Parts: sequence; C-alpha cells; structure tokens
Amino acid sequence: MMRWIPLALAAGLCAALPAATAAPAKPGAKAAAPAGKHSEASLKALEAQLAKKPADAKLKMQVAEASYQVGHTMMYDESLPPRIKYRGALKHFRRAMELNPKHAKAAADRKQIEDIYKSMGMPVPG
Repeated sequence: MMRWIPLALAAGLCAALPAATAAPAKPGAKAAAPAGKHSEASLKALEAQLAKKPADAKLKMQVAEASYQVGHTMMYDESLPPRIKYRGALKHFRRAMELNPKHAKAAADRKQIEDIYKSMGMPVPG
C-alpha cells in the first residue's frame, strides 16, 4: 500500500520533541474538512443518540460508519503530527469494529496502523 505511512509514523513517533511542542493552530483558523460526510461533531451527536437507544441496530451501523470516516480522515490529515493522528484514528477504527465487527475498511485501516507499530518494534497503543 502506501509506503510513506511507515516513514511518517516513524518520524513522528521517534521525534525528539514531544507532540505537545508542536505549534498551535492560528486563532480563527479552520480545521480541514473531513473527506467523508461525517465530522467529529456529527459523530459526537450520533454517539449521544446511540447512548439513548443502545439497541437501535441501524443507529449502531451509522455510528460505526461515522467512526470509520472520522478515523480515516484523521489518518490522512497532514496537519496532524503522526503521534496524534495514528493513535486517534486507531481509536475510531476500534470503535467502528466494536459496533460493526464486519466493517472491512475499518479492519483494514486498523491492521495497517497496528502493523506499522509492530514493524517498528513499538507497542500498539491501547
């Protein structure tokens, strides 16, 4: 697949400076729009709905897809340092898989990130 991801992840994970020292965004600057139809705000709203109706199968699938889309967007967001974007994306992919164990795209992206960590001899974030 994409060979630059391991290099980007390695550079971000092995950087001497912690991610917290990254320059903050300029005041008033807008974050990049997500590639999918779901944003973190819409995911949060769907999660709130699911908390009220945990047995709603259709809503579970919507939240799973929204989690995947947010994670995928985060994974390829060049404005985020690798330490942040890969951990965050992994969290969203795991949530998608929790709600829909058959979500193939979330499983593939999760595996890709986990394999990168393993290939570098680093523990996969929990």
